[in-house]
Amino acid sequence: MENTVLKQLGLVIDPAGLITGIDLSISPTPLLAAGMQRRVRLKRLTFDADLEITVIFELRVFDAAGQDLFEAVQRDGTLSPSVQRERLSRLQPLEITRTTRDSFRDAQTGALVAYDAPNALPEIHFFQSMALPHLQAQGLPLTGSEPYLVVVYLMLSNIIREKDALNEF
Repeated sequence: MENTVLKQLGLVIDPAGLITGIDLSISPTPLLAAGMQRRVRLKRLTFDADLEITVIFELRVFDAAGQDLFEAVQRDGTLSPSVQRERLSRLQPLEITRTTRDSFRDAQTGALVAYDAPNALPEIHFFQSMALPHLQAQGLPLTGSEPYLVVVYLMLSNIIREKDALNEF
Protein backbone atom coordinates (compact mmCIF):
# COMPACT_ATOMS: atom_id res chain seq x y z
CA MET A 1 0.00 0.00 0.00
CA GLU A 2 1.30 3.46 -0.88
CA ASN A 3 2.58 5.76 1.85
CA THR A 4 0.23 8.53 0.72
CA VAL A 5 -2.76 6.23 1.23
CA LEU A 6 -1.47 5.17 4.65
CA LYS A 7 -1.04 8.84 5.63
CA GLN A 8 -4.59 9.61 4.46
CA LEU A 9 -5.81 6.78 6.71
CA GLY A 10 -4.07 8.33 9.73
CA LEU A 11 -0.70 6.62 9.90
CA VAL A 12 2.40 8.73 10.58
CA ILE A 13 5.31 7.83 8.32
CA ASP A 14 8.86 9.09 8.74
CA PRO A 15 11.14 10.05 5.80
CA ALA A 16 12.63 6.53 5.75
CA GLY A 17 9.15 5.04 5.23
CA LEU A 18 8.70 3.65 8.76
CA ILE A 19 5.29 3.91 10.39
CA THR A 20 5.89 5.83 13.62
CA GLY A 21 2.40 6.47 14.93
CA ILE A 22 -1.27 7.11 14.37
CA ASP A 23 -2.54 10.70 14.19
CA LEU A 24 -6.01 11.65 12.90
CA SER A 25 -7.99 14.86 12.71
CA ILE A 26 -11.42 14.46 14.27
CA SER A 27 -14.65 16.43 14.22
CA PRO A 28 -14.55 20.07 15.31
CA THR A 29 -16.17 21.21 18.51
CA PRO A 30 -17.98 24.51 19.17
CA LEU A 31 -15.76 24.93 22.25
CA LEU A 32 -12.77 25.82 20.06
CA ALA A 33 -12.23 28.97 18.03
CA ALA A 34 -12.62 28.77 14.26
CA GLY A 35 -9.58 27.28 12.57
CA MET A 36 -8.56 25.18 15.56
CA GLN A 37 -8.54 21.45 15.13
CA ARG A 38 -8.60 18.41 17.36
CA ARG A 39 -6.34 15.48 16.65
CA VAL A 40 -6.20 12.05 18.22
CA ARG A 41 -2.96 10.12 18.49
CA LEU A 42 -2.30 6.57 19.57
CA LYS A 43 -0.39 6.76 22.82
CA ARG A 44 -0.28 3.15 24.02
CA LEU A 45 -1.49 -0.29 22.98
CA THR A 46 -1.30 -3.17 25.47
CA PHE A 47 -2.40 -6.77 25.59
CA ASP A 48 -3.29 -8.33 28.93
CA ALA A 49 -2.37 -11.93 29.80
CA ASP A 50 -5.82 -13.05 28.57
CA LEU A 51 -5.26 -11.05 25.33
CA GLU A 52 -7.84 -8.39 26.14
CA ILE A 53 -6.71 -5.17 24.46
CA THR A 54 -6.39 -1.72 26.01
CA VAL A 55 -5.65 1.34 23.92
CA ILE A 56 -4.86 4.82 25.20
CA PHE A 57 -5.55 7.62 22.75
CA GLU A 58 -4.46 11.21 23.30
CA LEU A 59 -6.61 14.15 22.22
CA ARG A 60 -4.66 17.32 21.42
CA VAL A 61 -5.56 20.78 20.05
CA PHE A 62 -3.79 22.35 17.07
CA ASP A 63 -3.99 25.78 15.47
CA ALA A 64 -4.85 26.38 11.81
CA ALA A 65 -1.17 26.05 10.85
CA GLY A 66 -1.00 22.58 12.43
CA GLN A 67 1.00 23.64 15.50
CA ASP A 68 0.31 21.73 18.73
CA LEU A 69 -0.93 24.45 21.09
CA PHE A 70 0.15 22.68 24.29
CA GLU A 71 3.72 22.38 23.00
CA ALA A 72 3.67 25.99 21.74
CA VAL A 73 2.64 27.32 25.16
CA GLN A 74 5.29 25.17 26.86
CA ARG A 75 7.98 26.73 24.64
CA ASP A 76 6.67 30.30 24.91
CA GLY A 77 9.22 32.10 27.07
CA THR A 78 7.30 35.40 26.89
CA LEU A 79 4.48 34.23 29.18
CA SER A 80 4.54 34.80 32.92
CA PRO A 81 4.58 31.54 34.93
CA SER A 82 0.98 32.03 36.11
CA VAL A 83 -0.35 32.71 32.59
CA GLN A 84 1.62 29.77 31.21
CA ARG A 85 0.22 27.41 33.91
CA GLU A 86 -3.34 28.59 33.20
CA ARG A 87 -2.99 28.11 29.44
CA LEU A 88 -1.31 24.72 29.84
CA SER A 89 -4.15 23.56 32.11
CA ARG A 90 -6.68 24.43 29.37
CA LEU A 91 -4.65 22.77 26.63
CA GLN A 92 -3.55 19.68 28.55
CA PRO A 93 -3.72 16.64 26.24
CA LEU A 94 -6.60 14.40 27.23
CA GLU A 95 -6.01 10.66 27.53
CA ILE A 96 -8.91 8.47 26.45
CA THR A 97 -8.82 4.77 27.25
CA ARG A 98 -10.60 2.14 25.19
CA THR A 99 -10.63 -1.54 26.13
CA THR A 100 -12.15 -4.72 24.79
CA ARG A 101 -12.73 -5.95 28.35
CA ASP A 102 -16.46 -6.01 29.21
CA SER A 103 -17.26 -4.55 25.79
CA PHE A 104 -19.55 -6.22 23.27
CA ARG A 105 -20.25 -5.94 19.54
CA ASP A 106 -23.04 -7.18 17.34
CA ALA A 107 -21.69 -10.33 15.67
CA GLN A 108 -23.17 -9.36 12.29
CA THR A 109 -22.78 -5.57 12.12
CA GLY A 110 -19.80 -4.95 14.39
CA ALA A 111 -21.65 -2.14 16.18
CA LEU A 112 -20.96 -1.64 19.88
CA VAL A 113 -23.89 -3.07 21.87
CA ALA A 114 -24.92 -3.93 25.42
CA TYR A 115 -23.90 -7.36 26.74
CA ASP A 116 -27.51 -8.59 26.61
CA ALA A 117 -28.30 -7.34 23.08
CA PRO A 118 -29.27 -9.89 20.41
CA ASN A 119 -26.14 -11.24 18.68
CA ALA A 120 -23.87 -9.69 21.36
CA LEU A 121 -20.36 -11.07 21.23
CA PRO A 122 -17.43 -10.15 23.50
CA GLU A 123 -15.45 -7.56 21.61
CA ILE A 124 -12.19 -9.51 21.87
CA HIS A 125 -13.89 -12.47 20.15
CA PHE A 126 -15.21 -10.16 17.47
CA PHE A 127 -11.74 -8.79 16.70
CA GLN A 128 -10.16 -12.24 16.78
CA SER A 129 -12.65 -13.45 14.18
CA MET A 130 -12.17 -10.56 11.73
CA ALA A 131 -10.97 -11.55 8.28
CA LEU A 132 -9.79 -9.53 5.29
CA PRO A 133 -13.26 -9.18 3.68
CA HIS A 134 -14.65 -7.67 6.89
CA LEU A 135 -11.86 -5.09 7.02
CA GLN A 136 -12.36 -4.28 3.36
CA ALA A 137 -16.09 -3.79 4.05
CA GLN A 138 -15.07 -1.20 6.67
CA GLY A 139 -13.42 0.77 3.88
CA LEU A 140 -9.82 -0.29 4.39
CA PRO A 141 -8.11 -0.65 0.99
CA LEU A 142 -6.41 -3.92 1.88
CA THR A 143 -5.28 -6.51 -0.65
CA GLY A 144 -4.00 -9.18 1.73
CA SER A 145 -0.36 -8.46 0.99
CA GLU A 146 0.07 -5.80 3.71
CA PRO A 147 2.28 -6.55 6.73
CA TYR A 148 0.14 -7.62 9.68
CA LEU A 149 1.14 -4.65 11.84
CA VAL A 150 -0.03 -2.25 9.13
CA VAL A 151 -3.41 -3.98 9.30
CA VAL A 152 -3.45 -3.60 13.12
CA TYR A 153 -2.58 0.11 12.84
CA LEU A 154 -5.31 0.66 10.26
CA MET A 155 -7.81 -1.11 12.53
CA LEU A 156 -6.81 1.26 15.35
CA SER A 157 -7.31 4.24 13.03
CA ASN A 158 -10.79 2.91 12.27
CA ILE A 159 -11.51 2.74 16.00
CA ILE A 160 -10.61 6.43 16.29
CA ARG A 161 -13.00 7.23 13.43
CA GLU A 162 -15.70 5.08 15.04
CA LYS A 163 -15.33 6.81 18.43
CA ASP A 164 -15.41 10.20 16.72
CA ALA A 165 -18.63 9.28 14.87
CA LEU A 166 -20.14 8.23 18.23
CA ASN A 167 -19.10 11.62 19.72
CA GLU A 168 -16.85 9.92 22.27
CA PHE A 169 -14.06 12.47 21.77
